[in-house]
Amino acid sequence: MRIVVWNCRMALARKRELLYQLKPDIAVLPECSRDAMLLCQREGYDTRWWGDNKSKGLGVLAAPPWSLDAPPQSRPKPRQKWIAPVEVRGPLKFLLLAVWAMPVGNVKETNYVGQIYEAIVRHPRWFNAGKPVVVCGDFNSNTIWDEGRKRRTHSAVVQLLGARGIVSAYHTFFAEEHGRETRPTYYFWHREDRAFHIDYIFVPRAWAAGITDCQIGAFAAWRSSSDHVPLVVEIVESHKSEKR
Repeated sequence: MRIVVWNCRMALARKRELLYQLKPDIAVLPECSRDAMLLCQREGYDTRWWGDNKSKGLGVLAAPPWSLDAPPQSRPKPRQKWIAPVEVRGPLKFLLLAVWAMPVGNVKETNYVGQIYEAIVRHPRWFNAGKPVVVCGDFNSNTIWDEGRKRRTHSAVVQLLGARGIVSAYHTFFAEEHGRETRPTYYFWHREDRAFHIDYIFVPRAWAAGITDCQIGAFAAWRSSSDHVPLVVEIVESHKSEKR
């Protein structure tokens, strides 16, 4: 299984061939349009989309034999912006929590990663349903920005997920600590000297041994398409005990 996270910075309709070249089984696509997801659907992918602005929302794409089923409680929109649950069906069945962490007002504590923190705490059923959970997308956060937050920090989110048996594929594969990443996923103002790691793919700890590859797009190759580069994780589908 190949999971891709890419904040496409809008205009996915004209950039979608770049996405297809990554050969995703599952892709989480912040800042894509509703129409782009419909276009991908006409080209053979299963898609879901959430947002307030039809030109800039959160999309999820699945390639055959994978398919998507958004739980009824996520319609018409998630409670937190935007942390959207969608059931993935195929060779493995799991719950995907797609993320595009957004501001929701003027209170720093509840913005961005604060929305992810609240979603995890307020939806225990996501993690108690007896199926694997994958959490991935643009978190807009990193441990280096914990200061100034009382409780809803990036480190707290990592700990909450860890307590539920869910770990970052990138940090597991490269044996790096949060806040000490050597491979950025985001370039502020498209500047190579303003680079940060803010996109993540969290998977069940039981899948960690099955991670065979983790790739980060090169700045030069993706600069003209987005201020984010893709994060790609390959996982061997050998978790027969977790199939449903």
